[in-house]
Amino acid sequence: MQCTRMLRLGKMIPLATVQHITGYNFSSINSIMKPRVRQFCKNVSIKNALKNVGQPRTQNTGMLQRVSHRFTLFKMKYQLIGLGYQLYDNIPDKLDYSIFFKDFAMNDTFFSWFKVTELHVWMLMVRFMAEGDKGKVVVQNIVESMWHDVIIRAEKLGPIPSKIRNKQIMELSHQFNAAIIDYDEGILSDDKTLASALWRTFFNLECNNPEQLEKLLIYVRKQISILDKIPSDKLYRTPVIKWLDLRTIETH
Repeated sequence: MQCTRMLRLGKMIPLATVQHITGYNFSSINSIMKPRVRQFCKNVSIKNALKNVGQPRTQNTGMLQRVSHRFTLFKMKYQLIGLGYQLYDNIPDKLDYSIFFKDFAMNDTFFSWFKVTELHVWMLMVRFMAEGDKGKVVVQNIVESMWHDVIIRAEKLGPIPSKIRNKQIMELSHQFNAAIIDYDEGILSDDKTLASALWRTFFNLECNNPEQLEKLLIYVRKQISILDKIPSDKLYRTPVIKWLDLRTIETH
């Protein structure tokens, strides 16, 4: 995989502190984001929706069976959409951002919150891209959920002109696309390549502490390994991710 050049952000406005950013309850925006999708997802079962996926259709399938098959695919699609949103919730709801900020000497800003969130979104993407077409639908909606979250949090950070806010969100989208390519190249290579990707992308070329870089490298490798070991059926049935406690990671 070819690595692209890292897109650096311009001077960022210190939008908020971690208390303001992480204190916002993401679940409260369920009524804003795709209300019909979320309501539908509450009323159907992932297990039942996936049960008939992949079964061959006969040439003499009746109209009723065709309608039933299409409805099953419809249920599966919207369950996968809901699953993507639920999986994203595991990041802002389960992570202790203050530990990342402290251990990696990160500024207490919206940009730092995004860097931590971005890294964990990518790790979920790596796991679900191994799940074929169903996984791609989940990945698409994990990312979509992240951008909903980013926009809503940014709007609640204070009296920032909308033009400036929208420009910075657009810059974050470019940063995100470059980060995914950089991280992908790193995870497919050796520790040296992954460490370089983390230094460029997560630390923004500003980490001069090798222990911090090593700690994040170990954390990412271990977390990816844990996600890889989750069986596919459990992954779709129980969309709850247990993140490693960064404080338990020991460097050599």
